[in-house]
Parts: sequence; C-alpha cells; structure tokens
Amino acid sequence: MLLKKQTVWLLTMLSLIIVLSVYYITAPGGTDDLAYLEAGKDGKSGKDATVSGVANDDLFTALRLERDEVRDEMSADYVTVAGSEDASAEVQAEAWAKMTELQSLTMKEGILETLIKSMGFKDALVSTMDNQIKVIVKADKLSKKDVVEIMNLANEHLGSSKTVAVEYHAAK
Repeated sequence: MLLKKQTVWLLTMLSLIIVLSVYYITAPGGTDDLAYLEAGKDGKSGKDATVSGVANDDLFTALRLERDEVRDEMSADYVTVAGSEDASAEVQAEAWAKMTELQSLTMKEGILETLIKSMGFKDALVSTMDNQIKVIVKADKLSKKDVVEIMNLANEHLGSSKTVAVEYHAAK
C-alpha cells in the first residue's frame, strides 16, 4: 500500500511540473521576458539592493517557478530512493527524512512570504539554499527598518545560523 501512495504522490508532482511548465511557456509575453538581478549589498549592512533590467512584472512568477522546479526534482529523487527495493532501510529512511525536511522548509518559506506581505509589501519571494536565505520583496523602496524586520522574521522562521540577503524589486 505504501508503494501505491508513493506512486500517486510522484505522479501528482510530475503533473504539477508539467502544468506549470505549460503555463510558463504560454503565459503572455512568452519566454522573452528576462530579468537580471544586480549583485545587491548584504542586507546586514542596511543598504538597499537593486534590481534592474526587468522586462516584465513576471519576475516573481519566474523565480518561484524556478525554485519550485528544483524542489520538485529533489522530491522526486527522494521518492525514487525511498521507494527503491534495492536501497537499504537506512537509506530509505534518510530519503524520507530529507523529503519531509524539504516539505517543511517549503511550508516555512510560504509562511514567511505571507508575513512579509502582511507588512505592506505587494509581493515577496523567499528562497533558502544551503546556508543562505534570499528574500526579494516588491516595493517602491526598502527602508533599513524594513530590512532589519525582514531579516529578523527570516531568522526566527528559518534559523538564525543562515545568512539573510534582502533585495527589492520596484513595483510597477
């Protein structure tokens, strides 16, 4: 029965990837809308980071899609290992633990995005990779106070041992 649940979960995730890919390809503006991020200053210094060269307002959608595709691939790999009959019980348990940790991280990022939006920002994107938390907010400007508050929220929800970088994208 467990293998059937795993198979259904894997097929669901693959279907989601396909649907999102089709949406991304057929979205208005096509795939010619590219965004380039300038290397911003560290959020801890209190200086604003900048975003430039944005051809369309779909930056947040594109970045979310990219983040979600990477996470879906990682989850699929974990499911494959966890469902493998060739893998030892220890390896399977480790794969399930990593998958659960990834799902927990994704949920925490979503909660943090919601909290940041509740601060009055039009949109927010949180992405955690290795020991860095990257936060991008959609706002006309970003004050030092906002940066500190965002960094504190990120440390509270995602761990204080990680470096937090805060950038903003000017709202149109």
